[in-house]
Amino acid sequence: MAAPVSAKMRRMQWIAVTLVTAAIALNYMDRSTLAIGNVKIRQEFGLNATQIGALQSFWSLTYAMFQLPIGFMLDRLGPRYLVGFALMAWSVAQAAGGLAGSYGQLLWARVTLGAAECPAFPGAVRITSDWFHVKDRGKPTGIYNSGGSIGPAIAPPILTAIMLAFDWRVMFITMGVVGVLGALVWFKLYRDPATTRLAPEDQAYLAENRAAQAPVKLRDFGRLFRQRAMWGLTLGAFCSGYSIWMYQTWLPAYLEMQQHISIARTGLLASIPLILSILGAWSGGWFSDHLARQGTEIVAARRMPTIAGLVLSGAFTVLATIALNPTQAIICISLSMFALSFGVAGKWTMITAVAPQSYCTSVAGIQNFGGYIGGTVSPLVTGIVVDLTGSFVVALAIGAAITTLGALIMHTMVRAPITAATLEGMETTLSNLQSQTSTASAP
Repeated sequence: MAAPVSAKMRRMQWIAVTLVTAAIALNYMDRSTLAIGNVKIRQEFGLNATQIGALQSFWSLTYAMFQLPIGFMLDRLGPRYLVGFALMAWSVAQAAGGLAGSYGQLLWARVTLGAAECPAFPGAVRITSDWFHVKDRGKPTGIYNSGGSIGPAIAPPILTAIMLAFDWRVMFITMGVVGVLGALVWFKLYRDPATTRLAPEDQAYLAENRAAQAPVKLRDFGRLFRQRAMWGLTLGAFCSGYSIWMYQTWLPAYLEMQQHISIARTGLLASIPLILSILGAWSGGWFSDHLARQGTEIVAARRMPTIAGLVLSGAFTVLATIALNPTQAIICISLSMFALSFGVAGKWTMITAVAPQSYCTSVAGIQNFGGYIGGTVSPLVTGIVVDLTGSFVVALAIGAAITTLGALIMHTMVRAPITAATLEGMETTLSNLQSQTSTASAP
């Protein structure tokens, strides 16, 4: 801890983290419905692997495009209302998918789902940066990031059971109803620290955060794209996003098609790698904070777990391509996803180390844009490769190469923070140049 806080403050911090983790878990369960219903949906609508991959890719592209404005809006307006209303909207879109009468209608439901789900992760970054000191953000970041694994981990057994008992449509609608109820809980319990009465020691704990906060202007938002570290975060997120959505979209189908496991058994076995992902996210967040408290420079403390996780994930994915039986495949994929989540937790924590306080959600939105461009490309490329080769071997090898490239990008491009002084210096330089031009042109 950077400084002591009251018991009330600690409770409010972890209520906030618990709520956003649950929202992300619901978010990912909704996304998982497509992967769980993959085979059934393909049979009903007569789709091939490329078409089912396109459903995920169009969702991901929409999600990515909405990341850019949503990060800016969150930095200006805060997460309480944006995240709450988004949870309500994406739950309605999820239920609408279960009512689709054609491939086109299902496609539009997924596109709407992508647009509505986009505030979840940038909102989590804002919540963490609002409620925690910069040196204490690794653990809560690891926890909320694990929501992206908790949802898919519990989704296969629960959603598969619903689908087999009824059908895939009931599965979609059920998740929509659960999400609407979750939105009501969010509005009841979540509060922003700026509107909460806090004890003096708690105000002192958050003083550095509040002193650094200022409204983000659109022109300043645009200047983030001139920063090398911003491009490193975005390109690195593309690579990790590619691997995340390769597994999130195709893991059940891989077990059914490549390893010849029944749908009923897939529902259980697909949860094993995702449970390891939860542990990986927690471990990555904890280790990042541990490095910071041991005196490691803050950007390096966040970057090192990211690089290590991505390299190991790529290595275990390569081993998965030569797995000789389902047991070996599950072990390799589980270790790959543990390492991937370990690295991704570091990646999300790195945002608040690299970005000025006022810009952290804007940076998160831009980074997540890169991640979901990767998530757009991955399901479609994987589907095409599977259709062409009849196997997942080449698709997994491509994923391993891209994951390793992400580690290299993070190592070479994200070396120093983007400071507010840097942004202000850029503005001063521009003003000086304009002044010099005016003086030179004066008679």
